[in-house]
Amino acid sequence: DNYFWRVYITGSYTPRCCPEYLKKENFVPLADRSDRITLHTATLSEFLRQNPGSYTHFVLLDHQDWMANTNPGELRREWQLILDNAAPGAKILFRSACQNADFLPDLVRDKITFQPHLTGKLHRSDRVGTYGSTHLGIAH
Repeated sequence: DNYFWRVYITGSYTPRCCPEYLKKENFVPLADRSDRITLHTATLSEFLRQNPGSYTHFVLLDHQDWMANTNPGELRREWQLILDNAAPGAKILFRSACQNADFLPDLVRDKITFQPHLTGKLHRSDRVGTYGSTHLGIAH
């Protein structure tokens, strides 16, 4: 009943065990709203440089920790772009293989307040179960 693990193990979904966007009853509502989607093929840094703005939400998935290890300068530049384009109160969500977010550049801790009281609960209910931690930050 966990579609994340089902696709990992079997390589496929079933009509009852799949993401919401693949369920038959959701095809029409998604198709009706497809004109609201804009696709971009770029890194987050490239996107923010090309589309500066005042964004209220960032979902960073799990690239932060490996960037810290392989390209810390680019991680710092990415966070500077995030902070430059974050509206006051913007929410920033990401997961990590690490148990904590100590790998983030110092400039992040100065401009973001993390919410461990919320993310601890979220992390325990994570259906993927392959990440070490979940983090939600609020921009000042």
